[in-house]
Amino acid sequence: MYNFEDILQRRNNGSKKWNEEYIEKRFKVKDAANYYPLFIADMDFKLPKEVIEPLMEFIALGDFGYFDIKEEFYNSILKWYKDRYKSEIKREWIVPSIGALSTMNVMVDKLFKKGDSILVFTPAYGPFKDVVFNNGMNLVSYKMKLNNNRYSLDFEEVKALVEKEDIKGLIICNPHNPSGRCWSKEEINDIINICMEKNIIIISDEVHGDLDLGNNFNTFSDYLNKYKNIIVLSSPNKTFNIAGLEISTFLCSNEEMKNSLEEELSKRKLHPNRVGTRALTLCYENGSPWVDELIKNIKENLDLTVDMLNVEGISTMVPDAGYLLWVKFDNISDIDDFIIKLAQEKKVLLETGSRFIKDHEGYLRINVATSKAILKEAIPMIVEFYKEYIK
Repeated sequence: MYNFEDILQRRNNGSKKWNEEYIEKRFKVKDAANYYPLFIADMDFKLPKEVIEPLMEFIALGDFGYFDIKEEFYNSILKWYKDRYKSEIKREWIVPSIGALSTMNVMVDKLFKKGDSILVFTPAYGPFKDVVFNNGMNLVSYKMKLNNNRYSLDFEEVKALVEKEDIKGLIICNPHNPSGRCWSKEEINDIINICMEKNIIIISDEVHGDLDLGNNFNTFSDYLNKYKNIIVLSSPNKTFNIAGLEISTFLCSNEEMKNSLEEELSKRKLHPNRVGTRALTLCYENGSPWVDELIKNIKENLDLTVDMLNVEGISTMVPDAGYLLWVKFDNISDIDDFIIKLAQEKKVLLETGSRFIKDHEGYLRINVATSKAILKEAIPMIVEFYKEYIK
């Protein structure tokens, strides 16, 4: 029904992932015209006509003036959570906002005091560090355990760290980024119980949650009645590849906290844009069948990539959700050097582990959300280069 091999033509259209000038600067290469960009976390797939055609009809109307968000925006989110997550959220919890990371930055600044300690589980998504440091907070990290090539938490250790560091907030990626690991219901309950005891605010970044590969994803939105100090931050940006439209939503059942954040966004004149809100509505109203097929395609691409990486010294952490593969390369002391030389010699561009917060030694991340044809050319070159590099 959908052809995921017929990918977007993204060269010279402003796409950061395919931008030759950006590639040349970041990877220290010359003539970036024929590279394999598998680094930035967006997709090369075309959106379905069920989304594109009504969006183009909306754009053709030519009305981009000041606007009020229509009720269908909220209804599409309520239905999406019910159909995709079996989660019954409430209309009054939903707050439309700008991009997810920008929204998180406002949240941290508004909800915490200068010098407060914010906890993350590492390795963690790199920009979380910027959100914390840029707002004058203290970043505290808990190094996750690695058992059978899967990250986990020792909750007694987490509880002790929370007590010792006087933690005021937890920023958690659900699913985890970079590994794509989904948190179980039992783990989420344990996290919430620890936070409830100390009145810790939880910010759960769930932008990868729609791309659940096997009924593993559990949303913190299911716990908004249990604990009022949870904020669930979500967006169609990863699922539908619309990060350039800067649209997200967050859920908050704490009326005082929600009102405070809405007022702060309004005070800073940070409002979602008209095209973004319409795109979100159409994605959630019409995009579910496409997402089902997308997930099947991502599974195929992951299986293909893992199979090609199945050589001695390389271990892959297969995600529960998403299109990003966290990969460990043995006998590499400087992963940044490996990434740069791989780009220079083989023209394959990967995300270095050092762009994440702590505990990333020897790791890199591969984005498989592209055509199988590209993966079949690029992945063997990674393996070939790795064998040459460690000689």
